[in-house]
Amino acid sequence: MDREGFAAQFDVPCGTLARLERYAALLGAWQQRLNLVAAGTLADLWGRHFADSAQLARLAPPGLAWLDIGSGAGFPGLVLAAMEHGRVTLVESIAKKARFLEAVIAELRLDARVVTARAEALAPVPADVVTARAVAPLSTLFGWTAHHGHAGTRWILPKGRRWKEELAEARRTWDFTAEAVPSLTEPEARIIVAAAPRRRARARGPGSGPP
Repeated sequence: MDREGFAAQFDVPCGTLARLERYAALLGAWQQRLNLVAAGTLADLWGRHFADSAQLARLAPPGLAWLDIGSGAGFPGLVLAAMEHGRVTLVESIAKKARFLEAVIAELRLDARVVTARAEALAPVPADVVTARAVAPLSTLFGWTAHHGHAGTRWILPKGRRWKEELAEARRTWDFTAEAVPSLTEPEARIIVAAAPRRRARARGPGSGPP
């Protein structure tokens, strides 16, 4: 997918495309000295990273507060901010990557901020939507983020071909509602839209946290 293909699929205004083009340029420049993404994925940046992130916008209304865990190069959080879909807090534990995120936010004047911290040690950040891309299994993510949510918070989590296994594993430790939405970019992948994660009584497992 190229710029034109992205524009056609997501029907975004020229301002959004301009921001994403500048983001792509910054990513390419920083990639030369900092390993932000797998080098082989840069050739399909608009499809592999931008579209894969942008598709999450269809699953939540605009204007919400997003919490993006393990942001890395900014996917999906910076793409959503570039689309002006909501206010985004990006959590990244590696200082060099956090500086890249801050540079993009400043250059593009995005409604976003960066918190340099490990996800499991993050103080409560009120969030309407929690997301994370290729960071950890569902059970672990719930353990890291359950305390950031409120009654209406939803977790919008892109998952690969093993999404059914992750759901089954998470249900051993957590009670929650979930819908598996087909991905627009990968036929075998799903986006897990979950709500109300509560750790099962006496449950122990990855990401379950302290009793």
